[in-house]
Amino acid sequence: MAYTIKMMADIAGVSIRTLHHYDKIGLLKPETVAQSGYRIYSDSDLEQLQQILFFKELDFSLSEIKEILSSPNYDRGHALVSHRQLLL
Repeated sequence: MAYTIKMMADIAGVSIRTLHHYDKIGLLKPETVAQSGYRIYSDSDLEQLQQILFFKELDFSLSEIKEILSSPNYDRGHALVSHRQLLL
């Protein structure tokens, strides 16, 4: 499914400005940018945003989150299990 920036913001409970910032720093790039300049996000982008918000909830900095998510050793399944354990 394709999501506009407003849809992404509403689903995740973040501001559009936050998503613009994440794009600017390279933390969450939209799947495509339309010729008009509108950002179009995918389901995988939404999943990545969920991961970002989990790490933020655990007080990781944006630079730490970017480093973790861009690591070739990053395992999303393992991260979800770790998130759950830390939250409990």
